[in-house]
Amino acid sequence: MAADNISLGAETGASPGELLGRIYALAGERKWDEVAECMHPDLVIHEAASLPFGGEYKGKDALQTVAVAMYSQWPEAKVEIHDVTGGKEWGVIVLSLTVNSTKTGEPITQTLCEAGRFEDGLLKEHRIHYYDTAQIAAEAS
Repeated sequence: MAADNISLGAETGASPGELLGRIYALAGERKWDEVAECMHPDLVIHEAASLPFGGEYKGKDALQTVAVAMYSQWPEAKVEIHDVTGGKEWGVIVLSLTVNSTKTGEPITQTLCEAGRFEDGLLKEHRIHYYDTAQIAAEAS
């Protein structure tokens, strides 16, 4: 899939849900240069402040930066995408994140909903919502 089709979402008629799904497909393949082409220069990604990697990540490489921060906690983390939907401005992806507890080694799975707002076919704002951030923070290294 060509990044040109993603970064021109407004021109191709792709919905925010379709754009978000394509971004996650590229991120899953670690095609970070192509992912960056899909990001608005003023992108802000919000991770819950209570997480070890919480806070705001800004700029075209923000998704890669937050992924590196999360995977530094759990190198073997697994993401399973269940559904992607969206409206006129926002796309939402529903996924399961499975990590191994750094304390017990037991797997922990949580459902996440990640909401992305698009402007001119580019991801401008992204909010990551965990089912239980306290559990995730407690199980981090």
